[in-house]
Amino acid sequence: MTGGQTTEAGDHSRGTIDRGSEATGLRVRDAIRQSGLKQRKIASVIGIDETKLSKALSGRRRFTADELLGVATATGVTVRWLLGDESQVSALPPNPAAAAVSDDDANPRRTIAETAWTLFGRYGFDAVRIADIAAASGVSAPSIHYYFANKSELFDAALDYSVKLAFDRQIAWLDDIADPAQRLESLLKLQSPLGRTERGEWSIWLQTWTRMALEGSALSNYPLSYERWSRTVQTTLEDGQRTGCFRGGDPRAMADELTSLLDGLGIKVLTGVMDTETFSRRLRSYLDRAIMHPTEPATATPADRLKESS
Repeated sequence: MTGGQTTEAGDHSRGTIDRGSEATGLRVRDAIRQSGLKQRKIASVIGIDETKLSKALSGRRRFTADELLGVATATGVTVRWLLGDESQVSALPPNPAAAAVSDDDANPRRTIAETAWTLFGRYGFDAVRIADIAAASGVSAPSIHYYFANKSELFDAALDYSVKLAFDRQIAWLDDIADPAQRLESLLKLQSPLGRTERGEWSIWLQTWTRMALEGSALSNYPLSYERWSRTVQTTLEDGQRTGCFRGGDPRAMADELTSLLDGLGIKVLTGVMDTETFSRRLRSYLDRAIMHPTEPATATPADRLKESS
């Protein structure tokens, strides 16, 4: 499993970014304008009425995490950019072909990539044809080839979209969580294959791993993305060790073990070998045995909260 959030994303000063600020509203407004979508459409996509959206755009109302995530997904920008940090605008270094796309081509290209992501995630790379993606996108097959040279390039774009979704979720939901134990709990829940969108992402990850295991794989950016995800977990563990809520030990090794466990359990859930209840129970057991400090007050541990949410 991977996520796009880097160490810097995990370390930035919490509370310094105001989701209700006028600057955030201006960035959301700019993202909507660049996307070519109407405010009415954006309001519908993120599940609020136009009045609430107008208030948020003017800085008189705070955007929720779900709303920021919805805006970012609909317009193609990242939550990080919406919140005012331009140091990272994507989870992976952009593909040269994608970077050369003009503003006029960006929206249809993104729509095609997102449609391909859905179909690849549901049916698999081999089963999906260019004609299927064209039909689902409402365009012709030649239009697909105008933006993407072949199906492999389309899969690369779908992988980039998966990484962006993970990146945006982490920034939107983890930005305000100062407590390391709560942050680790939320991080693991966000990266678990328990929701429809998350299962689609995991399907893409699993297919990516399969492709990378074969000779001649060109997915050279993926290891960097996975390393960023691992560093995010490591940073959270280091924070918890400093505050005394996590056990001592090598945080790098602990992060490797935890991410490997999540990968293995996630694959079992995705392939039907393990049900979601067992997944949550195994993860809770590992957290209690290997991560949580044994002398932590018995109030509400990440394991307890995972149990309550399962």
